[in-house]
Amino acid sequence: YYYKDMVRDSILYAKYKSCDSFIGGFEKLMELDFEKFCNENHIDEIISMPAHKSKFYTYEYDLPQQMAVCIAKNYGLRYNKDLVIKVKKTKNQHDLSLSERKNNLKDAFKLNIEVNGKNILIIDDIISTGYSLEEVAHCLKKGGASTVMAITFAYNKL
Repeated sequence: YYYKDMVRDSILYAKYKSCDSFIGGFEKLMELDFEKFCNENHIDEIISMPAHKSKFYTYEYDLPQQMAVCIAKNYGLRYNKDLVIKVKKTKNQHDLSLSERKNNLKDAFKLNIEVNGKNILIIDDIISTGYSLEEVAHCLKKGGASTVMAITFAYNKL
């Protein structure tokens, strides 16, 4: 979905007010057969876009994490919260210019657990430039992951 109007309002509400109301319906809104997708791509583990621990003081919910947990639970897949961690506190991407965004994330993520030969699916709520996903995917591939894929609920054209 395009990140505007009702989609934008729903995501912001879920992040700051009530994740449960969003999680209950987001999977139905996504036009994707998760079970078929995960089986066809031999997904071994699902992760959410890692957030720095300082984010949990401003957000009441970690929406990407809740989305990933929901998918893993509903399709019998393994969700691994600690596979990749965000070790560097970065500025908010939406506050930066396009040229600043990529540098902002340099060395921000660290592989925490062995992934050699695994197929990993990253879940995130919104994608704008894709730099965050790119950095996490790079971290996973560098650590030996066979395949890294990502699914987001909404996209924001810049």
